[in-house]
Amino acid sequence: MLNVLYVDDEKINLELFELSFKKDFVIYKSLDSKKGLEILDRESIDVVVSDLRMPEMNGIDFFKVVKQRYPSMKCILLTAFEELDLIKDSEVKSILYGYILKPFRKEELKNIILKASDNY
Repeated sequence: MLNVLYVDDEKINLELFELSFKKDFVIYKSLDSKKGLEILDRESIDVVVSDLRMPEMNGIDFFKVVKQRYPSMKCILLTAFEELDLIKDSEVKSILYGYILKPFRKEELKNIILKASDNY
C-alpha cells in the first residue's frame, strides 16, 4: 500500500482525507509543516499532499523544503482557492506534481496520487 502524507492546518480536513482514503493508502497526517517534515524524515512516504494556506509555512514553501530534502518526492497541492497566477509560476510548476481544488472529488484525487506514485 502507498504511504501518503497529508498536511493541513484544519483537523476536520485531515479527518476527511483519512476517512476518504484509509482503504486505499496508509495515511500519515500533520497539522503543520514542521511536523510534516518530521514525518518525512522518519517514515517512507510515497506522495505528499498539502493544503496551500497554512500559518507559519504555506504549502508551496513546505514543498520547496520537501524537494530540497527529497528531490524525487511527488507533491500535490490542495487549496480552496483558485490560484492561477501561482500555479503558472515556473518555479512552482517545477515542484508540483498536481493541483486540486477543495472540496476534492475522491476519485480525482485518488487517481492523481496513484499516477504520482507510478502505481496507476
